[in-house]
Amino acid sequence: MNINAHVEVALLCCMKTPPDYVTSFQALKRVTDQESLLHYYPLFWDTNLLECAIAQHHKRGETLLRDFAIGLMGQPEINANNPPLLLRRTHIARKHAFLRTLFNRFLLKMTLPTM
Repeated sequence: MNINAHVEVALLCCMKTPPDYVTSFQALKRVTDQESLLHYYPLFWDTNLLECAIAQHHKRGETLLRDFAIGLMGQPEINANNPPLLLRRTHIARKHAFLRTLFNRFLLKMTLPTM
């Protein structure tokens, strides 16, 4: 069964301590559903993952998606020069939003057998 959840895998790998960038970047290379990528982009908290996505868009000639991701890199709340407390709060908030999205996508859509 293939559920094409490459973006979700990439983000989950970044939740580990330390982040598993090798697996995360490989998962991003396999993304074919650009809509899901656009859906999850605002939840990215890791600039390394965004940089990888930008590089993939550039290689594929996807200039609109590349420019969109570059715009996300300029968000002040994920700027590495921010105080650690602000970065931590942003990371936590985006991780929680990502986990809620995962829950809604995969668990709420499951149907329970009727008796």
